[in-house]
Amino acid sequence: INAELYRESHPVSYKATANTNAGDNLDRYLMGRQFMVIFIVFLINRSGAPVAGAELWGLPKWIIDVFLVTGFAMILFTCMVGQLQTQINASLCML
Repeated sequence: INAELYRESHPVSYKATANTNAGDNLDRYLMGRQFMVIFIVFLINRSGAPVAGAELWGLPKWIIDVFLVTGFAMILFTCMVGQLQTQINASLCML
């Protein structure tokens, strides 16, 4: 996309994108974003870890082992709530 087309009609956006796309700013932003995503996922998984010997609604032990002990339930929760919603929102409301 030729950014010069929007220099007159959108001066603030033009200046902002010129600043972010100069040099390696975009690469630094993407790398920082990935580290933040890793940190948030780690924090969610640590805060949602099950208590040892926890029981859930009288479910069989193998279901509790599959979902709680392995962390599979937190992986699903993180993907559905933490990442999928934000990606859908970002795809519909792009800058």
